[in-house]
Amino acid sequence: MSELLVENLSFAYNPDEAKVLADVSLALNPGSFNLLIGASGSGKSTLLKIMAGLYPHFGGTILDGQATLEGQTVGEIVAFERARHVAMLFQNPTRQFAMTTPTQEIKFALENLQVPVDEINHRIQQALQEIQIQDLAKRQLRTLSGGEQQKVALAIVLAMDSQIILLDEPFANVDPAARIELLALLKHLQTEYHKTILLSDHDLSGYQDLVEHLYQISNHGQLDEINLEVLNQADVEVHFPNRWQPQAGPLNWQNLTVSVDDWELFSKHDFQVPTGMIGLISGANGAGKSTFFKTLAHQLPYTGTIRWEEQDSAKQKLKEWVKLVGYGFQSAPDQYVTMTVADEISISLKHSQLPDYWNQDLIDKALTELSISGMDEHIVYQLSGGQQKKLQILSLLIIGFPVLLLDEPLAGLDAESLQSIMLLIRNYVDATKHSVLMISHQRHGLEPFIDFELALANHRLTLVGGAEHA
Repeated sequence: MSELLVENLSFAYNPDEAKVLADVSLALNPGSFNLLIGASGSGKSTLLKIMAGLYPHFGGTILDGQATLEGQTVGEIVAFERARHVAMLFQNPTRQFAMTTPTQEIKFALENLQVPVDEINHRIQQALQEIQIQDLAKRQLRTLSGGEQQKVALAIVLAMDSQIILLDEPFANVDPAARIELLALLKHLQTEYHKTILLSDHDLSGYQDLVEHLYQISNHGQLDEINLEVLNQADVEVHFPNRWQPQAGPLNWQNLTVSVDDWELFSKHDFQVPTGMIGLISGANGAGKSTFFKTLAHQLPYTGTIRWEEQDSAKQKLKEWVKLVGYGFQSAPDQYVTMTVADEISISLKHSQLPDYWNQDLIDKALTELSISGMDEHIVYQLSGGQQKKLQILSLLIIGFPVLLLDEPLAGLDAESLQSIMLLIRNYVDATKHSVLMISHQRHGLEPFIDFELALANHRLTLVGGAEHA
């Protein structure tokens, strides 16, 4: 079994800045299932990347201590040899894909490991069968749902036969059913193939009977093992009150039908988005939630009518429509147009439709509450996933779209950050009477904030707790 050790390690992205990790030591038991938790920006991703050999090669400095694999410094081991022992899955698997189909992707990974040609096809078929994704083998990776993409990523790891699997927020963009299925697959890899699993997650549901060791990183970059009893309170089903009422709102649609190629998401749907409310769009991976948002943002064709007040939006110029309906992408870095936190805030202020509301005092307060104050000159692409999300949402709120569509804005956020973001959105909506629709698989902690829920399933869009809309 491969031995991966972190010993008295301290790490910073810049030597003259505060330590991200401080005197961290970690020795994973071979063949064990381990969970890593901590606030957004606490250093979870940083630790995993050090253990995978990505840091300090691609960023930062190890100030003290070391991370070793089989007694050798991890980062000094040649990449293909290191991958035989340690594999890492990122929060967004598409960041790791280089080919177009699962079969091609697995083959590419094995070729880089210098696996003999006559063994490659056998490994591909075995991995696809073990993860039960034979039907996805020749599908375009870009067309797969988040859960399906993570299954492909797991199949790659299985085919590579890495002994240690590191996963960074692997379920941030998958629905609850896919989450349970992926957790079961990971447990199967541990018990049947004796893999050592270490994953970071903010959502603690589903781990109660799986995890053997639970580690927490504090905001000061220190790592401690904590009691597993923390996991016992996580598995509670969440329902939202339905506060939606038919009331005047500028965005509405009639007989809306949304299709992709020959696949129909839903048809002839009528709805009016109420002002001053936060709506949740729920549904399984692949149901079409993001496609629905792209349709409302006029990025995809549709039939029926989308109106702003009494005017058919099809008759409006796109440059005017984008001022009315904003769209927050699922991947925060895809939204950025500058390099630093300060510049990102500045350009949002330049285009703000609510300059009187977003005064400097309110912005400073928001930055503090989101724990991203003092980061003005930080490069946006070097922020943690949670920090990127918080900056993205604040920037979009500053622009002041009358209707804002947010695609998975809570992915990768810890409970405290989630509360801060939702309180910011709630206060904004209450003060401006603007509307927010958000897609989220995260439900815990949202009860005080969500006014209504629209569920997309079985080609129907349904107001939960209210009337059904075909």
